Amino acid sequence: MAKGLRVLAVPAIVALALLVHGSRSASADPRDFTLVNGTSDTTFIDVYVSPSSSDDWEDDVLGQDVLLPGDSTDINFVGFNTNTCIYDIKVVGKDGSTGELDSVDLCNTTTVTFHD
Repeated sequence: MAKGLRVLAVPAIVALALLVHGSRSASADPRDFTLVNGTSDTTFIDVYVSPSSSDDWEDDVLGQDVLLPGDSTDINFVGFNTNTCIYDIKVVGKDGSTGELDSVDLCNTTTVTFHD
């Protein structure tokens, strides 16, 4: 059985918090956001951001990078579908655990935080 960051069951990543902050830069895509790894000990090795209407997770937006516990990274949209604001976000931990958040309105959200 695969280990999981359970927004659902395993205590690694159980809670997700969406925080809405101030205005964005005029040149920024309205869906750009900051992803925060608020966990105490899970390193994220993959992050997927896909339109909620898609059946596919598309490409890992971290590439070769990792997101250590307590760190954050900016997720900037380039070449994504500009006709939607509603996205699903999935993180994968170094230990194989996963966490998922569905139907996030990224046009009205600037920070997404995964917590223990």
